[in-house]
Amino acid sequence: MPRRPTIAAVLLLALALTGCTGAPAAKPSTAPTPVASTSPTGDGTLSIGTLFPMTGANAASGAAQVAGTQIAVRDILADQTTPTRPVQLIHRNSAGDLAAAYADLAARGVDLVLWDATTALPADAEGFIGNTLVVALIDFANGGTPLAADEGFTARLKTADPGLTATAGGAEAYDGVITAALAAVITADDGGVSLKAGWPQVVSGSAVCASWGECVFALMGKQNVDYQGITGRRS
Repeated sequence: MPRRPTIAAVLLLALALTGCTGAPAAKPSTAPTPVASTSPTGDGTLSIGTLFPMTGANAASGAAQVAGTQIAVRDILADQTTPTRPVQLIHRNSAGDLAAAYADLAARGVDLVLWDATTALPADAEGFIGNTLVVALIDFANGGTPLAADEGFTARLKTADPGLTATAGGAEAYDGVITAALAAVITADDGGVSLKAGWPQVVSGSAVCASWGECVFALMGKQNVDYQGITGRRS
């Protein structure tokens, strides 16, 4: 039986906002690189579908990835300096009936799909999902292989799921959600077309930031960001 969507309020900042206290300063950079103009396609909710293994040999990693997405949402919520708008996490099993999972996510109109960090993205994935942005989390893995989390992040993952028996993939899933939320900030839209346009701008600037708060602070200062989160620089 499909799991019910997990819905939480997430802070997606308008770039027009000014002023922020308590966030560390990021390294200054040149003026922000313009993002290609696209017509807004979002509905005000950043809807993120996931395809992680929930059964079979890699189920433990799938659980770690679910926990990583939940912690990312929690960290965004921890910044209470701005109004909120919703984000929706819809988890589906990549190790089950994949065609049915594709169809369900497409029917729900998700803006973004995060694919399992432990396996390559199937060649037909984008065709099944349609115009939705599909991100292979293995792209976040340094060296192409997700590693077990360190002690500190393992403890954080277990606050979301105390029963975790593995942690590989959790960091990649965390960084995927943060990157998506930052892309929505940059484009001021949660639609898939806008996320695709804004995604490269999250990791290509000169103002290095390691967290949601640091990156938002830099964006509000009109800086180009380079998000290097739990997994570090994109491989």
